[in-house]
Amino acid sequence: MENKEKNKGGKDNAPGQNKEFTILVNAREKTWSEKKIDFDEVITLAFGSVSPDSNVSYTVTYKKGENGKPEGIMVKGDEVRVKDGMRFNVTQTNRS
Repeated sequence: MENKEKNKGGKDNAPGQNKEFTILVNAREKTWSEKKIDFDEVITLAFGSVSPDSNVSYTVTYKKGENGKPEGIMVKGDEVRVKDGMRFNVTQTNRS
């Protein structure tokens, strides 16, 4: 009983704290270990980095998200909660 009380509410012992999620980014399977993912992190998973070129823009859409928002579009600064099997599509556009 003492161990239960000692571990109760502990950050490291809370259910789901160390979960790894399997997500798809541009149809490629990726492993993500955080509860949330932001716009730039999705782009980095898709292309390796975010281009510093001001003529480059990105579109990020997702599907199979959490029940409250199962699909949507992300813009710079957005973050979403990650769910196993979530799908992200990222496109890069060069303005001319």
